[in-house]
Amino acid sequence: MENFISVIKSDVVVEVVNLVKATLEHADELKGIVHEHIKNNKIKIVVDLSKCEFVDSTFLSALITSLKAIVATGGNLRLVAATNDVNLMLESTGMVKVFDIYDSAHKAVESFNTV
Repeated sequence: MENFISVIKSDVVVEVVNLVKATLEHADELKGIVHEHIKNNKIKIVVDLSKCEFVDSTFLSALITSLKAIVATGGNLRLVAATNDVNLMLESTGMVKVFDIYDSAHKAVESFNTV
């Protein structure tokens, strides 16, 4: 089973996190994938956490690092958080002020078209 699955929708990359627990073990892999997308000029990225029930602080840090790298190139990164546990974690850590968060990948992808 792959930990991350990339799906291209128009000019947006949806990076599906295919993990129940997104942790330290997978943080560097995510950063590497995002940097590859940036290198290939794919700077509109949605990280889909809908399969995750838990995201640790190290993985969250990798998301923040990825967001900073993308914004520096003129792009943006959106999150999909469909589970209550992940939403609660994002709210309690203040990440709702840092990321644009959606309840579906479709809505997150569409948000790039309304900007």
